Amino acid sequence: WPNTEHGINVDDSGNVWLAGSGGMDNQILKFTRDGKFLLQIGHAGTGVNNLSTENVAGAADLYVHDETNEVFVADGYGNRRVIVFDATTGAFKRMWGAYGNPPIDQADDEEPYDPRFFGLPHGIRISNDGLVYVSDAQGMRIQVFTVSGEYLFEKMMGRYPDVNPAAMAARANDMSFGAPSTDLITATAEFHRSVSRTAFSPDAAQKWMFVLERSNHEVVVIERATFKELYRFGTWGDEIGEFYVLHDMTADNAGDIYTVEVNDIGGTRKRTQKWVLSAGTAPTQTAVPVVFGSTIFSGPTN
Repeated sequence: WPNTEHGINVDDSGNVWLAGSGGMDNQILKFTRDGKFLLQIGHAGTGVNNLSTENVAGAADLYVHDETNEVFVADGYGNRRVIVFDATTGAFKRMWGAYGNPPIDQADDEEPYDPRFFGLPHGIRISNDGLVYVSDAQGMRIQVFTVSGEYLFEKMMGRYPDVNPAAMAARANDMSFGAPSTDLITATAEFHRSVSRTAFSPDAAQKWMFVLERSNHEVVVIERATFKELYRFGTWGDEIGEFYVLHDMTADNAGDIYTVEVNDIGGTRKRTQKWVLSAGTAPTQTAVPVVFGSTIFSGPTN
Protein backbone atom coordinates (compact mmCIF):
# COMPACT_ATOMS: atom_id res chain seq x y z
CA TRP A 1 0.00 0.00 0.00
CA PRO A 2 1.33 3.53 -0.75
CA ASN A 3 2.78 5.59 2.05
CA THR A 4 1.06 8.64 0.54
CA GLU A 5 -2.02 8.11 -1.62
CA HIS A 6 -1.87 10.81 -4.26
CA GLY A 7 -3.54 10.01 -7.60
CA ILE A 8 -6.83 8.20 -8.17
CA ASN A 9 -8.82 7.39 -11.30
CA VAL A 10 -11.90 5.28 -12.02
CA ASP A 11 -11.99 3.72 -15.51
CA ASP A 12 -15.10 3.10 -17.61
CA SER A 13 -15.43 -0.41 -16.17
CA GLY A 14 -15.58 0.99 -12.64
CA ASN A 15 -12.09 -0.15 -11.64
CA VAL A 16 -10.23 2.09 -9.20
CA TRP A 17 -6.59 2.96 -9.89
CA LEU A 18 -4.32 4.38 -7.19
CA ALA A 19 -0.86 5.98 -7.22
CA GLY A 20 1.34 7.12 -4.33
CA SER A 21 3.76 10.04 -4.08
CA GLY A 22 5.88 8.84 -1.14
CA GLY A 23 9.59 8.20 -1.45
CA MET A 24 9.12 4.41 -1.47
CA ASP A 25 5.93 4.44 -3.56
CA ASN A 26 7.12 2.81 -6.76
CA GLN A 27 3.87 1.02 -7.64
CA ILE A 28 0.44 1.48 -9.22
CA LEU A 29 -2.53 -0.45 -7.77
CA LYS A 30 -5.79 -1.48 -9.44
CA PHE A 31 -8.97 -2.58 -7.61
CA THR A 32 -12.64 -3.16 -8.28
CA ARG A 33 -14.81 -0.44 -6.82
CA ASP A 34 -15.59 -2.87 -3.98
CA GLY A 35 -11.89 -3.00 -3.10
CA LYS A 36 -10.94 -6.36 -4.60
CA PHE A 37 -7.29 -6.29 -5.64
CA LEU A 38 -6.74 -6.82 -9.39
CA LEU A 39 -3.28 -5.67 -10.49
CA GLN A 40 -0.02 -4.17 -9.29
CA ILE A 41 2.46 -2.43 -11.58
CA GLY A 42 5.89 -1.94 -10.03
CA HIS A 43 7.16 -2.75 -6.55
CA ALA A 44 7.39 -0.57 -3.46
CA GLY A 45 10.85 0.37 -2.22
CA THR A 46 12.54 -0.42 -5.52
CA GLY A 47 15.29 1.94 -6.63
CA VAL A 48 14.24 3.37 -9.98
CA ASN A 49 15.10 6.07 -12.48
CA ASN A 50 13.55 7.71 -15.53
CA LEU A 51 14.57 4.80 -17.76
CA SER A 52 12.90 2.07 -15.68
CA THR A 53 10.11 0.30 -17.54
CA GLU A 54 8.94 -1.81 -14.57
CA ASN A 55 8.45 0.71 -11.75
CA VAL A 56 7.34 4.27 -11.16
CA ALA A 57 8.75 6.67 -8.58
CA GLY A 58 6.32 8.72 -6.53
CA ALA A 59 3.74 8.89 -9.30
CA ALA A 60 1.63 12.02 -8.91
CA ASP A 61 -1.36 11.13 -11.06
CA LEU A 62 -2.75 8.58 -13.51
CA TYR A 63 -5.51 8.32 -16.09
CA VAL A 64 -6.99 5.27 -17.82
CA HIS A 65 -7.63 5.78 -21.53
CA ASP A 66 -10.28 3.19 -22.26
CA GLU A 67 -10.09 3.57 -26.04
CA THR A 68 -6.57 2.11 -26.05
CA ASN A 69 -6.89 0.17 -22.76
CA GLU A 70 -3.85 1.96 -21.37
CA VAL A 71 -3.04 3.70 -18.11
CA PHE A 72 -1.09 6.95 -18.48
CA VAL A 73 0.99 7.93 -15.44
CA ALA A 74 2.37 11.36 -14.52
CA ASP A 75 5.48 9.92 -12.88
CA GLY A 76 6.51 13.15 -11.24
CA TYR A 77 7.70 13.15 -7.62
CA GLY A 78 10.62 10.77 -8.10
CA ASN A 79 10.88 10.68 -11.88
CA ARG A 80 10.04 13.30 -14.51
CA ARG A 81 8.17 11.58 -17.28
CA VAL A 82 4.94 10.19 -18.63
CA ILE A 83 4.89 6.38 -18.70
CA VAL A 84 2.16 4.20 -20.23
CA PHE A 85 1.18 0.63 -19.31
CA ASP A 86 -1.35 -1.86 -20.60
CA ALA A 87 -4.41 -1.53 -18.35
CA THR A 88 -5.08 -5.28 -18.30
CA THR A 89 -1.64 -6.86 -18.02
CA GLY A 90 0.45 -3.98 -16.67
CA ALA A 91 2.97 -4.42 -19.49
CA PHE A 92 5.10 -1.41 -20.36
CA LYS A 93 4.04 0.34 -23.58
CA ARG A 94 6.01 3.61 -23.95
CA MET A 95 7.25 6.70 -22.12
CA TRP A 96 8.38 10.23 -22.83
CA GLY A 97 9.64 13.43 -21.25
CA ALA A 98 9.02 17.10 -21.99
CA TYR A 99 8.46 17.93 -25.66
CA GLY A 100 8.14 14.20 -26.35
CA ASN A 101 11.86 13.65 -25.84
CA PRO A 102 13.27 10.54 -24.14
CA PRO A 103 13.09 10.93 -20.33
CA ILE A 104 16.54 11.66 -18.93
CA ASP A 105 17.55 11.76 -15.27
CA GLN A 106 18.14 15.17 -13.73
CA ALA A 107 19.31 15.85 -10.19
CA ASP A 108 16.35 16.41 -7.84
CA ASP A 109 17.97 19.45 -6.27
CA GLU A 110 18.79 21.14 -9.57
CA GLU A 111 17.27 24.62 -9.63
CA PRO A 112 15.97 26.13 -11.77
CA TYR A 113 14.79 23.07 -13.65
CA ASP A 114 16.05 22.81 -17.18
CA PRO A 115 13.02 23.64 -19.38
CA ARG A 116 14.01 20.86 -21.76
CA PHE A 117 12.80 18.45 -19.07
CA PHE A 118 9.64 18.14 -17.02
CA GLY A 119 9.95 19.81 -13.63
CA LEU A 120 7.19 17.88 -11.86
CA PRO A 121 4.53 16.25 -14.05
CA HIS A 122 1.75 16.46 -11.48
CA GLY A 123 -1.43 15.83 -13.45
CA ILE A 124 -2.47 13.97 -16.58
CA ARG A 125 -5.82 13.93 -18.39
CA ILE A 126 -6.92 12.78 -21.84
CA SER A 127 -9.70 14.56 -23.71
CA ASN A 128 -12.44 12.89 -25.73
CA ASP A 129 -10.56 13.74 -28.93
CA GLY A 130 -7.44 11.94 -27.76
CA LEU A 131 -5.18 14.76 -26.57
CA VAL A 132 -2.98 14.17 -23.52
CA TYR A 133 -2.72 17.18 -21.19
CA VAL A 134 0.25 17.06 -18.80
CA SER A 135 0.31 19.51 -15.89
CA ASP A 136 3.97 20.31 -15.24
CA ALA A 137 3.72 22.02 -11.85
CA GLN A 138 7.42 22.82 -11.39
CA GLY A 139 7.80 23.70 -15.07
CA MET A 140 4.82 26.07 -14.63
CA ARG A 141 3.16 24.97 -17.85
CA ILE A 142 0.78 22.60 -19.61
CA GLN A 143 2.17 20.43 -22.40
CA VAL A 144 -0.12 18.68 -24.88
CA PHE A 145 0.63 15.40 -26.70
CA THR A 146 -1.05 12.74 -28.78
CA VAL A 147 -1.65 9.41 -27.04
CA SER A 148 1.44 8.07 -28.84
CA GLY A 149 3.60 10.74 -27.18
CA GLU A 150 3.98 13.19 -30.05
CA TYR A 151 4.43 16.73 -28.71
CA LEU A 152 1.91 19.29 -30.00
CA PHE A 153 2.15 22.54 -28.03
CA GLU A 154 2.47 24.07 -24.57
CA LYS A 155 1.06 26.94 -22.53
CA MET A 156 3.07 28.70 -19.84
CA MET A 157 1.03 29.59 -16.76
CA GLY A 158 1.64 31.17 -13.40
CA ARG A 159 5.04 32.63 -14.22
CA TYR A 160 4.55 35.78 -12.20
CA PRO A 161 6.98 37.70 -10.00
CA ASP A 162 7.44 36.19 -6.56
CA VAL A 163 4.87 38.57 -5.13
CA ASN A 164 2.05 40.56 -6.69
CA PRO A 165 2.22 44.13 -5.31
CA ALA A 166 -1.50 44.74 -5.81
CA ALA A 167 -2.42 41.54 -3.99
CA MET A 168 0.00 42.35 -1.17
CA ALA A 169 -1.48 45.82 -0.75
CA ALA A 170 -5.06 44.55 -0.83
CA ARG A 171 -4.38 41.94 1.87
CA ALA A 172 -1.94 43.97 3.96
CA ASN A 173 -4.06 43.86 7.14
CA ASP A 174 -5.64 40.43 6.63
CA MET A 175 -5.02 37.22 8.52
CA SER A 176 -5.50 33.70 7.12
CA PHE A 177 -4.97 30.47 9.05
CA GLY A 178 -3.71 32.58 11.95
CA ALA A 179 -0.89 34.10 9.90
CA PRO A 180 -0.62 37.32 7.90
CA SER A 181 -2.13 36.76 4.47
CA THR A 182 0.85 38.51 2.90
CA ASP A 183 3.18 35.88 4.39
CA LEU A 184 1.12 33.12 2.78
CA ILE A 185 1.10 34.91 -0.57
CA THR A 186 4.87 35.24 -0.47
CA ALA A 187 5.45 31.65 0.65
CA THR A 188 3.37 30.07 -2.11
CA ALA A 189 4.54 32.41 -4.86
CA GLU A 190 8.21 31.79 -4.05
CA PHE A 191 7.63 28.02 -4.19
CA HIS A 192 7.42 28.37 -7.99
CA ARG A 193 4.74 25.78 -8.71
CA SER A 194 1.86 26.50 -10.99
CA VAL A 195 -0.36 24.10 -12.95
CA SER A 196 -1.38 21.23 -10.66
CA ARG A 197 -4.41 19.67 -12.39
CA THR A 198 -6.79 20.10 -15.30
CA ALA A 199 -10.42 19.10 -15.88
CA PHE A 200 -12.89 19.41 -18.74
CA SER A 201 -16.41 20.74 -19.20
CA PRO A 202 -19.09 18.01 -19.47
CA ASP A 203 -20.15 18.60 -23.09
CA ALA A 204 -19.05 15.99 -25.63
CA ALA A 205 -16.63 18.42 -27.31
CA GLN A 206 -15.19 19.44 -23.92
CA LYS A 207 -15.15 23.01 -25.12
CA TRP A 208 -13.67 24.38 -21.92
CA MET A 209 -10.81 23.28 -19.73
CA PHE A 210 -10.38 24.18 -16.07
CA VAL A 211 -6.83 24.67 -14.81
CA LEU A 212 -5.56 24.91 -11.23
CA GLU A 213 -2.98 27.65 -11.03
CA ARG A 214 -1.40 27.15 -7.62
CA SER A 215 1.00 30.09 -7.80
CA ASN A 216 -1.85 32.59 -7.99
CA HIS A 217 -4.48 30.48 -6.15
CA GLU A 218 -6.96 30.64 -8.99
CA VAL A 219 -8.98 28.35 -11.21
CA VAL A 220 -8.48 29.40 -14.83
CA VAL A 221 -11.11 28.67 -17.48
CA ILE A 222 -9.65 28.15 -20.96
CA GLU A 223 -11.26 27.63 -24.35
CA ARG A 224 -9.69 24.29 -25.19
CA ALA A 225 -9.56 24.62 -28.99
CA THR A 226 -7.65 27.90 -28.91
CA PHE A 227 -6.16 27.84 -25.39
CA LYS A 228 -7.57 31.34 -24.98
CA GLU A 229 -8.08 32.29 -21.34
CA LEU A 230 -11.69 33.24 -20.62
CA TYR A 231 -11.68 34.12 -16.94
CA ARG A 232 -10.37 33.24 -13.48
CA PHE A 233 -11.80 32.93 -10.01
CA GLY A 234 -10.34 32.53 -6.53
CA THR A 235 -7.78 34.24 -4.34
CA TRP A 236 -5.54 33.58 -1.32
CA GLY A 237 -7.13 33.00 2.07
CA ASP A 238 -9.03 30.72 4.43
CA GLU A 239 -12.58 31.94 3.83
CA ILE A 240 -15.26 30.27 1.73
CA GLY A 241 -14.32 30.68 -1.92
CA GLU A 242 -10.66 31.38 -1.15
CA PHE A 243 -7.72 29.00 -1.60
CA TYR A 244 -4.43 28.12 -0.04
CA VAL A 245 -2.12 25.56 -1.68
CA LEU A 246 -4.45 24.41 -4.43
CA HIS A 247 -3.42 20.88 -5.27
CA ASP A 248 -6.13 18.78 -6.90
CA MET A 249 -9.32 19.19 -8.89
CA THR A 250 -11.94 17.22 -10.79
CA ALA A 251 -15.20 17.98 -12.57
CA ASP A 252 -18.39 15.92 -12.61
CA ASN A 253 -20.91 15.27 -15.37
CA ALA A 254 -22.90 18.37 -14.42
CA GLY A 255 -19.88 20.64 -14.84
CA ASP A 256 -19.47 21.20 -11.11
CA ILE A 257 -15.84 21.53 -10.00
CA TYR A 258 -14.27 20.09 -6.85
CA THR A 259 -11.04 21.73 -5.66
CA VAL A 260 -8.68 20.39 -3.01
CA GLU A 261 -6.31 22.36 -0.79
CA VAL A 262 -3.48 20.74 1.16
CA ASN A 263 -2.65 23.55 3.57
CA ASP A 264 -0.95 22.05 6.63
CA ILE A 265 -0.50 25.11 8.81
CA GLY A 266 -1.26 23.73 12.24
CA GLY A 267 -2.83 20.70 10.57
CA THR A 268 -6.01 22.65 9.87
CA ARG A 269 -8.28 23.54 6.98
CA LYS A 270 -7.26 20.87 4.52
CA ARG A 271 -10.44 20.93 2.55
CA THR A 272 -12.48 20.31 -0.57
CA GLN A 273 -14.67 23.01 -2.07
CA LYS A 274 -17.42 22.34 -4.57
CA TRP A 275 -18.11 24.96 -7.22
CA VAL A 276 -21.54 24.71 -8.82
CA LEU A 277 -22.34 26.31 -12.16
CA SER A 278 -25.29 28.57 -11.53
CA ALA A 279 -26.90 28.10 -14.95
CA GLY A 280 -26.32 25.71 -17.86
CA THR A 281 -22.76 24.80 -18.77
CA ALA A 282 -21.46 28.19 -19.90
CA PRO A 283 -18.25 29.00 -18.05
CA THR A 284 -19.17 32.68 -17.89
CA GLN A 285 -21.67 31.90 -15.14
CA THR A 286 -20.76 32.49 -11.52
CA ALA A 287 -19.87 29.59 -9.28
CA VAL A 288 -21.12 29.03 -5.74
CA PRO A 289 -18.65 27.27 -3.44
CA VAL A 290 -19.77 24.66 -0.94
CA VAL A 291 -17.17 23.40 1.53
CA PHE A 292 -17.34 19.75 2.57
CA GLY A 293 -16.26 18.90 6.08
CA SER A 294 -17.92 18.27 9.39
CA THR A 295 -20.32 21.03 8.41
CA ILE A 296 -21.57 22.00 4.96
CA PHE A 297 -21.54 25.73 4.35
CA SER A 298 -23.43 27.48 1.56
CA GLY A 299 -20.91 30.05 0.48
CA PRO A 300 -21.57 33.48 -1.03
CA THR A 301 -21.43 33.87 -4.79
CA ASN A 302 -17.79 34.41 -5.81
